[in-house]
Amino acid sequence: MATRTDGSWKGDFAAEIERGGWAEAIAVLDSQKTGHAGTPRQAVKLQAAKIMSRHYGEGTAGLYDAATAFAGSESEGAQEVGLVLLGPMFGHNPANVTDIILRLADSENWEVREWAASALRRVISENFAAIFPTVREWATHASPNVRRAAAVASGSAAGSCTEEECRMLLETLTPLLEDDDPYVRKNMGAFAIGGGFLKAQPALVADWLSRASDHPRAQWNAAMALSAAEAANCLEPLSGLLEQLAADERTAVRRAVYRAVLNLAKRIPEEVLPRIEGWKDDPARCHVYAHVKEKMGASGNL
Repeated sequence: MATRTDGSWKGDFAAEIERGGWAEAIAVLDSQKTGHAGTPRQAVKLQAAKIMSRHYGEGTAGLYDAATAFAGSESEGAQEVGLVLLGPMFGHNPANVTDIILRLADSENWEVREWAASALRRVISENFAAIFPTVREWATHASPNVRRAAAVASGSAAGSCTEEECRMLLETLTPLLEDDDPYVRKNMGAFAIGGGFLKAQPALVADWLSRASDHPRAQWNAAMALSAAEAANCLEPLSGLLEQLAADERTAVRRAVYRAVLNLAKRIPEEVLPRIEGWKDDPARCHVYAHVKEKMGASGNL
């Protein structure tokens, strides 16, 4: 099917949905695939989900059936549309929705995995008690894709969770601080923690990370969380953790600490630079001072 670029796909898609031609509707959707990800643009997929919601009605059995059909198709774009629709409909069939999200969280397509994590975030936000045992199970799943989905979805949902719910999620994610898979590690410290939990519950995160194991990956993740932009908005509860990490002698941890301190120094120099200056004669932390001075001293900032 030729790619439609003039918006006419919406009329064709709606017509197929109205007559119950799901396979044909998916073919129309696939006509909008891009070369970048092999799926339609996000705006197209969200528009397709709106057309389906408008036709069947929000939260109806008809919409649920259509969403599961899309999620179960071979089309990755249709799978993503199905995930958008199923996130809010967890209550229709919790076990089936959970199974669909699990299957797609382990997709070979990175973009589908992102949409699966987003669907899980929606479920965590709206059905915490029901989905929490699943999140706890996925945090130790054999697949790194699924473990990563548990971390990213939890961090993204943190802003809509209570403090106690965030505490439960953080404790559940504790094993992932030491996870040796690159995909999990890349998404844990700077993103799930620093970009999610830190914004929602900075004091809780500071306490949790200060109790992390001495494993180098755990300490690396803690330092990477402090490299996130949000750390500059809550330095006070994180100051003790920063002090602790600055004394770590392991190369990987040191590099993460340097990144965190430089980011903080650029964002809130008036708060960070005097603290770094105080480490100048500290045998355990003078290396941080030396590194920051080398990177920023030439500009007269230290």
